[in-house]
Amino acid sequence: MTETLQRLQAAVLPRLRAFGASRALEAALAFLFASAGSAGFAPLGPAAVAGAWLMGALPFPALFGAAAGALFAGHYAALAASALYVGGGLLFSVWRRRMHQAEKLALLGAAYLLLLPFFHGESAQDCLIGVAELTLACFAAIAFARGGAALAAFLAGRRLRGMDQAALLLFAALFAAALPCLTFVLPSGGPFGMEVTLYFGAAFAAFAALCAVRARGAEGVAAAVLLGAACMLRGMDIARTGALSLAVLLAAALQRTGKWVIAGGFLAAWAAAAAAFALPASALLEAAFGAICFALLPNRYMQRLAAYSTRRERSEAERMLALTRAQLRGTADVIREVSELFSPGEDENAAFTHRQLRGVSGVIERLAEETPEGKRNRFDVRVGVAGCPKAGNAETGDSMALRRIGGELLLLLSDGMGTGVCARRESSAAVAIFGDLLSVGFAPEEAQECVNRLLMIKGEREMYATLDALLIDLRDGRARFIKYGTPPAYILRGGRVHTVYAEALPIGILPEARPSVHEFSLRRGDAVILMTDGLFDALGTELFASLIERVGGANTVDDAAQALLSAGREKSGADDMSVLVARVG
Repeated sequence: MTETLQRLQAAVLPRLRAFGASRALEAALAFLFASAGSAGFAPLGPAAVAGAWLMGALPFPALFGAAAGALFAGHYAALAASALYVGGGLLFSVWRRRMHQAEKLALLGAAYLLLLPFFHGESAQDCLIGVAELTLACFAAIAFARGGAALAAFLAGRRLRGMDQAALLLFAALFAAALPCLTFVLPSGGPFGMEVTLYFGAAFAAFAALCAVRARGAEGVAAAVLLGAACMLRGMDIARTGALSLAVLLAAALQRTGKWVIAGGFLAAWAAAAAAFALPASALLEAAFGAICFALLPNRYMQRLAAYSTRRERSEAERMLALTRAQLRGTADVIREVSELFSPGEDENAAFTHRQLRGVSGVIERLAEETPEGKRNRFDVRVGVAGCPKAGNAETGDSMALRRIGGELLLLLSDGMGTGVCARRESSAAVAIFGDLLSVGFAPEEAQECVNRLLMIKGEREMYATLDALLIDLRDGRARFIKYGTPPAYILRGGRVHTVYAEALPIGILPEARPSVHEFSLRRGDAVILMTDGLFDALGTELFASLIERVGGANTVDDAAQALLSAGREKSGADDMSVLVARVG
């Protein structure tokens, strides 16, 4: 029995304490809100009682605090409105056990209307003040209910949505308006003059505005204006509100920095604004207190405020991405329709235009696709190159390139017709155009036909180039050899040489030229060798032996490429020589 009582006590007492603390907090806040205002205009006390009831809590703790605050401040109209509101609610609950939110709010308005002739019936202007108090009380009641729920969720560790953040800001503004000001007299010649007024609401407004800046950036300036306007209900002058807004504007520019930097920038701007507006030194004390409290606030609270902003930015980015994809798909459809105007059955130029436009449409469609997370690269490829011009020439006619395209590695080697500058121009054009087209998303078949046609159009005389392209998929090791008029490629595996034969015309010589295409699955430790015909012819019958000895025995791919080139130069210098060695790891 004793053990059962102990368990019951351990389970119930913490909840009772939490319940008591929550009710005490409601009463304390209601006291604070009820004491704010003037004798003829004090809507926050009844609004606090209504807000507690709208949240689903019993209104009695809030009524107790509001009554005490109204008596303390002499706000008898607000005291009567709070009592009449709760009393009317009790009578209404006898008739209907459950009251809706709108009915609770309407009851607050009815309580004010019943008391209007007694407290605001002296003149038409006085009556308008009473109506304004009624309106503000209903608005504040909603703000208290939504803001209180948002504050409870925030303290419980939950992330706030945009509407909840706005409700919390309104709650903070009303809280700032309710905080008292302290006026005291200093001896003559004191640092602040004879009379000093400290606005605690201004200090809280600075703190809350800096929190808004940290979480929402430039939107914090609007929060500062709202908080400053709320403090003006307490008697704070408009110059302080202006200084707060200007200082927060500078702090917003420092959002991406640390909290202490933001606080320092805020205080510097506040000091400058205070000097411009001739504010008393007490205003700087208020700002300093708010800035220090902001800087000392634990980061976890700021992260909760900023979390929704980050999600919102991500959602906006996703929306813009979806819109861009839709526009790209529309563009691809238009280009495909245009391609149909060039029938493949007509002359060869029309057929070529048709195929190229279809290729462009395909590239744009692939850009619009939602790319899933790709496979991880399982292979690493190291590449070494070496080359030299023909004996007696200063410049080689060969060109080489290495490109990374997504999860693939593209190796390019081209030998221009002849030697020297002209050959170099043809080979570099072939390498550059083919690599560019593949990089932007053209399929190899579309890219190779385009390069062939462009080189034919570009050539001022009969000129052509060989083109050796190797695409290695780093995710699965598949290799694709695309060869236009080049010597065979070689794969060195386990001390044996495998030949990738190629029988195709060079690129740029005939419209119907097509490449020789081969696929091969590479393994770790394989070495792939591409070379131009100058080196191929120079090595001659010793080619296989040179590959096994000089590539297989080299420590690095650079050493392997240089060793093969040296072997070729020992035999001949009658042509440009280039070699590319790729080792799979």
